[in-house]
Amino acid sequence: MAQGWGRWLLGVGIPVVVAAVGVGGWFLYDNSGDRARSRAEIIENCQGLVDPDAVMGFGMPRVEAGATAEWACILRREVTFEGQEQMDDWVSVTVVASKDAEPGGSRFDQDAFSVTATAQCADPARSGGVTALRATAAGEGDGRGSRGSDLLSKLAREAALRAAAKADCETTLPAAPKV
Repeated sequence: MAQGWGRWLLGVGIPVVVAAVGVGGWFLYDNSGDRARSRAEIIENCQGLVDPDAVMGFGMPRVEAGATAEWACILRREVTFEGQEQMDDWVSVTVVASKDAEPGGSRFDQDAFSVTATAQCADPARSGGVTALRATAAGEGDGRGSRGSDLLSKLAREAALRAAAKADCETTLPAAPKV
């Protein structure tokens, strides 16, 4: 009986275990491959204004980013609709530099679907005449109000600070508001 069990283990059991480990390894590789591709795409298409780790930290297996203009991009997330996987517009991030005097200091403004972080430049002469940078993160697509103001606030703040660093605009910006 012991000899029969040993043959079965060598003939069937071990190949099944090896195949299972291989398939499991492939799923792990593919998932981390998707995440690596998503990170690289966010960095490139959002021109370094969006932290890919913050975006990927929401547990999504895949996010695509598309540049829509200079200092503007749109993030798309993978969703399942009627059993089919598709990419859905999720959040847009846009930064605008202003050379006009901005009333008030660095601040946050928000409405139902977006948050804007305004970063005032301490020395406009040093930043090529830029007085302020306004970064807006807005919910996009179906269900845009369900993005969460916390996410939008963090994305807008990070984009404003990263754009300010690129423009040589020394600024301070309060912490992102919690809603």
